[in-house]
Amino acid sequence: MVLGRAGLRLEAQKFALYLVVPISASLAFNEPSVQVWAADYFKFMKYPSNPKTNLKDEFEAVRKQREEELEWERRMAEKRGRGREEYMNQLKQLNLARGGDCADPLELTQWRGWFGWLKGWRRGSGEAEK
Repeated sequence: MVLGRAGLRLEAQKFALYLVVPISASLAFNEPSVQVWAADYFKFMKYPSNPKTNLKDEFEAVRKQREEELEWERRMAEKRGRGREEYMNQLKQLNLARGGDCADPLELTQWRGWFGWLKGWRRGSGEAEK
């Protein structure tokens, strides 16, 4: 014991901590309501709803449902892509109709991201200086 009483006090506190943490965890998590909540929340044990359920058929149904969801997501992504292209074409037409010199709508939407609006505030690139 190099530290004397201070070292003894530190060792006593560590020993108390080693005892208190597992005991308090046992008391807290051995409550039936907490165990039921944890089993439901984390789906600890998931049994078929009926013991006579054919698990192969149930698995196939879940797989088919997941494939349908993936197909729907793919179709929606394609639809969004087509809508985006149509929007860009409309922007081009509107810009040309107003006599704009910019035929590329990407130049209109160059400032992307969260802080894209700050790019116009840099020195030398502000509207007031033009």
